[in-house]
Formats: sequence, C-alpha cells, structure tokens
Amino acid sequence: MIEGSRRPRSRSPHKPTSERPSMGTTETLARWIADTKYEQIPPGAIEQAKKSILDYIGTATYGTTSELGKIMLEFTREQGGNPQARVLGTNIRTASTQAAFANGTTGHSEDFDDLGGCGGHPATVLTPTVLALADELHLSGQEVLTAWVVGYELGTRLSANNHTDRDWHPTAIYGTMAAAAAASKALKLDAEKVRMALGIAGSEAAGLRRNFGTMTKPFHPGQAARNGIIAAKLAAKGFTSDPDIIEGRQGYADNFGGAKCNVPEMTKFLGKVYYLEEEGTRIKPWPCCGGNHQTLTNLLPFIKEKKLKADDVESVEHIGPNIPCTGALLRTEVHAGLEGKFSLAYNISAAFIDGKVDYGTFTNERAAKGDLQAFMKRVKLVRNNDVVLRRPHIADGNPEARLRITMKNGTVHEFVMQKATHLTGDAVVDKFRMNTEKILGKEKAGSAIELVQRLEKVKDVAQLIDAVTLA
Repeated sequence: MIEGSRRPRSRSPHKPTSERPSMGTTETLARWIADTKYEQIPPGAIEQAKKSILDYIGTATYGTTSELGKIMLEFTREQGGNPQARVLGTNIRTASTQAAFANGTTGHSEDFDDLGGCGGHPATVLTPTVLALADELHLSGQEVLTAWVVGYELGTRLSANNHTDRDWHPTAIYGTMAAAAAASKALKLDAEKVRMALGIAGSEAAGLRRNFGTMTKPFHPGQAARNGIIAAKLAAKGFTSDPDIIEGRQGYADNFGGAKCNVPEMTKFLGKVYYLEEEGTRIKPWPCCGGNHQTLTNLLPFIKEKKLKADDVESVEHIGPNIPCTGALLRTEVHAGLEGKFSLAYNISAAFIDGKVDYGTFTNERAAKGDLQAFMKRVKLVRNNDVVLRRPHIADGNPEARLRITMKNGTVHEFVMQKATHLTGDAVVDKFRMNTEKILGKEKAGSAIELVQRLEKVKDVAQLIDAVTLA
C-alpha cells in the first residue's frame, strides 16, 4: 500500500449492496486464478516451472536422508491417515495434506531448493502442494503446471509489493497464500471459493526468521504447502472467511505489509505479465542460504586462481550494504551444521580451508571440528552505506559489494564482486541425478527427468510420482 493512502473497507458477505462495486484486489486475483487456462500461460513460464519442479524433486528426495528428514518420515508414519498421496523418495502413503507437509519440509531441509518469487523459495511450497493433489486426484501435467504457475504469480505479486518491515520468513507468509492459490486451481474452485481459500490461508500464514539455521526453517514451507491444501479443501466444502483478506482493514496487507506496501500494484498487468517468465527461478549450486552465493561465486575461483592458502590469510573483509548478521544471514556463531548455512563468515571460512562448499560443509561433524570457527575470527563483515542495497534478487548479490583479502605477507587482494551464478541446462539435470540416483536408482531417476521434461504431455502425474517413490 502507498504510504498515507487508505485501504478500502472489507465488504461483509452478509450485506449485499444494491449495485456492484468495482472488484477489489482479492476478488481480482481470485477471478484470475479461477479463470486462467493452460493455453494462456506463456511457454517461457512453463519451462521455468518444469526446471524448478525437477530441481525440487531432487532436493526433496535427498532430504529424506537428512536428520530432519528421518524425523519427518517417522512423524508421518505415526500420523497414518487416508492413503491419498505419497512422500517422495519413500514408500509412505498418507493424506494429501500430510504428504505435502512432509515433502515441503524435506525439500527445504538442506536449503538447496530453488530461488525466486513467493518470498524466496517457490518450488518447495508449490510442488509438494500440486503433487500431493495430483496423486490424490490423478491430475494431468497441464493441470499441475497451471496450478503451479498461478500459485507462483499470486505469491510473487504479494511478495513483490508487500515489502514487510518485520522479520517474518517471506517464504512462509507468501508461500502459504501461493499454496492456497495453487491448491484452489488444482481443485477447480470457482472465484468465490478461491477468495474463501485465500482468506483462510491469510490466517494460516506464519514463520519467523529467528528459526533460520534450525529444523524449523524447513518446517515453514512444509507447513505452507499443507495449509494451502487445507484452505482450499475447506473452501471447497463451504468454509467461509473474509472475502477481501488482502486489502481489507486488519487483513493480510495491514499485518504483513511494510511502509512501502503497494496493494494496487498486486493486480497490475495481471495475466499479461508473468513474473515467472520475466524473472524466472534460479537453481542453487550450493546447499546454503542464497545470501552466500554472490560471495561463493566470486571467492571460490579466486582462491583457486591465486592459490591462496588459509594459513597465509591475515583477514578477509566482506564490504557490502547490509548491517552485518541481519536478514537471512543472521548467525554470528556456528555450533551446528544447519547454522552454518546462515553464516556468511562460516561459508567464507569453508571456501578458504576446504576449497569447496557442499553437503559435507554443513554436517554437525564438520561444524564440530572447530577450524572453520577459528578462521571466522579473521572474517570481518563491514557495512558500506555508499553501496546500494539491491533487494529484488538477494541471491544475485549487490552491486559494488566487494572482498578485501589481506595476506600475512602484506599483500592485499581487493575486488568488486560480480553477481551470483546459478545452474542452467545440463547442470540442473546433473544436480538432480546427484540428489536422487543413490535413493531411486539410475533407471527411476532417468524416467523422472524424462517425465518432467515433457510434463505438459503427461496424462496422469501419478506416473511421475511412481518414478520418484519406492514400491
């Protein structure tokens, strides 16, 4: 919302007006969600969705092997439930809501899933939502892709224009709404029921940044996926909520929007401009918070090129626009592997000592060695107020952010960092194979790749889920 303007009052469903007013934000978005057809979606958006779906399936499958994943699988088995849908990488069948919860959580367990709209991590919210319903309802690939894309657009229009000033986890609060939109589309709800689903989801949205570096951060997208399905299924049965949840007083924008919140922008060029096509999603090369990736993109090859040794380094200064250790990279100390994913100093230390950053960097065993923490004392995170903060794509980095490496012999290396790089083409497929082949086997992993690449032609997406689960 533009600062100083007033939001329209919510209209009560029990007090019909004599003449129809112009549509509000929630109604406009709901009608677009209900009315959008696969054929109206740009091919570029479809390709971006398929790329992220493939990458997500890989991270979710691998996530079942993590400590978090093992806890989630044990919990899911204990819950039982109507065997409507399956948990990826396992033989577990459970209710679609519970499958979405488990899959969304394991998909984010290593923070290796994609980056993009919906507050930062779209695939680990949208894909478990649509796959759980596809498994339950035998949806086609086109139906799944349509639901995924409309969920992405809704979530991204909210995240791009709310500009929250508080430490909510954006993927949690925007992802819940995105999941509700995707689930509503998958369930073929009409516009009024989509409004109800969004209203329910608005009261489900939650997630705190303080939990970054713990198992509860991955819980956030899992919860968002589950809650999105709950919202849509309740709405389908006639469950009510406020119909103007986004723009209404005391509603979503009032509670989650910051000083720069701009409600009218949420529907601008709706259906004509697709965020997914224009900006796309980005596939991570490293299993850690995207805020580290600009530094890793620039530092790892520089260390290799200059043959720098950790023992020869006096200090490393990261100079950028952020107040050090705020936002996503909040961890000043690292005592566990998960915490290391949200510490820039820890990642810089790993780059120097190990010469690489991978799954092994963030195990509890690696964090317990103490050598990375010792090197962290040489790392200084410095704020430069003259450097402009670039917020739209945190993982791409900030212009003019730079590194200064001072060696013990007095040599100083200083350079402005380029934007982060992300995986494309065959590298995305290679990452998927790395994450899945030891669990699913090469044949099943290959089948999954082929099915996702032609997903729009798949008549029943349960066929894909067969390939990424165990008998």
